[in-house]
Amino acid sequence: MLGSMGGIALLGLVLWFAFSPPFYITSAQVVGAQRVPPQAVFVASGLERLHILWANPRTAERRILENIPSIERVRVSCQLPARCVIAVTEREVMAAWEQGGVYYWVDRAGGAFPAAGPLAGEWQVSGPIPTDKRGLVVQDVLVGLEELERLGVRPGPILYRPGRGLVLEDPAGWRVVVGQGTGMARRLQVYLKIRAHLVARGITPRFVDVRFPDAPYYSVTNDW
Repeated sequence: MLGSMGGIALLGLVLWFAFSPPFYITSAQVVGAQRVPPQAVFVASGLERLHILWANPRTAERRILENIPSIERVRVSCQLPARCVIAVTEREVMAAWEQGGVYYWVDRAGGAFPAAGPLAGEWQVSGPIPTDKRGLVVQDVLVGLEELERLGVRPGPILYRPGRGLVLEDPAGWRVVVGQGTGMARRLQVYLKIRAHLVARGITPRFVDVRFPDAPYYSVTNDW
């Protein structure tokens, strides 16, 4: 009789543990998320509504990395009754790139991953994304953006055109083709001289091209 009662009590305990709401994961503490909403990280983990016994932190980490490319590293830990902590490290994004109406965030290593939209205080590049054989954004483009930023050009809207590279817009309304790669300081120096010449003579060009500082040119008739 005692054994039977003990068995019933054990069964009751098991059933309580198996079906009691406190042992089901309904939320998680997300640490380190700045651009990605914490709730999105939790949902991507696949932990939502799981019983704590079925929660696999390594599986959750893999799912987060697969579903949210802007996260570089993640660590998941869970403990009874149903408490989980998700610590994430987001990639360092240097630009939001818009291609065909779709946004991508680009990190400093050249990785491009789908994003919700532009980022305040970062470059907002428009145009086809140039990639190398590895699928990474061409380094010369990233180097060009970094040099412009170091030279005091405030990150903001900028165009990219195949065959021409990065294209700024002068406050007067015309385009400035600066290309890509190193040498931005020299190109901007040459441009400032050309701009002073244009303004002094009341010339309004369609564009000024300083990709090759020793042979700059502009046009008042052609778009490019």
